[in-house]
Amino acid sequence: MRIREASVEDASAIARVAVDTWKTAYRGIIDDNYLNSLSYEEREKGWRQFPFHECYVYVAEDNTQNIIGFAAAGPERESNPMYQGELYAIYINQDYQSKGVGSALFLSILKKLENTGINSLVLWALSASPYRKFYEKHGGKPVQSKLLEMEGFAYQITAYGWPDIKVANVGGIK
Repeated sequence: MRIREASVEDASAIARVAVDTWKTAYRGIIDDNYLNSLSYEEREKGWRQFPFHECYVYVAEDNTQNIIGFAAAGPERESNPMYQGELYAIYINQDYQSKGVGSALFLSILKKLENTGINSLVLWALSASPYRKFYEKHGGKPVQSKLLEMEGFAYQITAYGWPDIKVANVGGIK
């Protein structure tokens, strides 16, 4: 496995990981009709418009250089005075989960944030997601929750915070 900084040229592969992961990770949590409507093409359009020059995106590649996961982060978007940075997304293909890929991506994001002077981090996760344990394992603490309305449905989401990313637990690989 190799972790590298992503660029807009990776938009198609990132979109594929995002759609595939949403369809497996959120089945039973998010409305099936919405999940079934997700398309690679639409997500790719969004990633082609993503501000790669202002944010940080890392991808994980397998031994054949296929992108198997990604993480995206940048400035915190809700003007929360407690946090400077925000993890916007971290998704790993189902076959590669629980193998250290997410931790390696998370570590890359933390190092990049630290190198740019961002020392605190927040992220939002679906409250019903079993993957919240990943954030807890890495030292994130639930700090807030709210409703997210999407496609006519409301979902509870929880913010996880790291007031000091230097103390984030990344499985001993930091």
